[in-house]
Amino acid sequence: MAPSFLPPKQHQFSKKKALVQIFWVCCSFIEYMTDQEYIHIAQQRREELYRYALRYTGSGDSAWDATQDALVTLWMHREEISPALAKGYLIRVMYRQLVDDHRREQLFKGKMPLLVGDTLWAQHDNWELHDQLQQALAQLTEQQRAVILLKDLEGYQYKEIAQLTGLEEPQVAGLLYRARVNLKKIIIAIK
Repeated sequence: MAPSFLPPKQHQFSKKKALVQIFWVCCSFIEYMTDQEYIHIAQQRREELYRYALRYTGSGDSAWDATQDALVTLWMHREEISPALAKGYLIRVMYRQLVDDHRREQLFKGKMPLLVGDTLWAQHDNWELHDQLQQALAQLTEQQRAVILLKDLEGYQYKEIAQLTGLEEPQVAGLLYRARVNLKKIIIAIK
């Protein structure tokens, strides 16, 4: 026999329904992005996204397309995302999109093209070093290239990189170490 303090069985909620109700109560306190906040965030983060994509792809057109796609994705989900979380969301969307594009490109072309032309490194006077760096980055794995670009060129912390890539912090540290070692070996071999 059930204790008398419990409600009748027909009025009891399942755990799933209770969790759903708690989720919606918690979500009702979160402030989501307005159109004006989206415009501000898009203007504020556009250049940073472009730089990251440019360093990853090596193509100004591909970088601009990836930047626009990430901003469009944010626009489509603006009512689901808090403005405080927008930066991480944009970088995560951009990273995943670049990896998907890279894999698709490898599937159709067989290899990743070298960084060429209009990259930020093209502005340096030392063209030989520039070419060596392009070749070396192109030979790293996708994850190694992404981690080294985020850490060494964009200045993200290990914790931020872990959140953006979906890896654990020790994995990020290990990947970064291996990427730096591989980059050094590749540049020495190129010389």
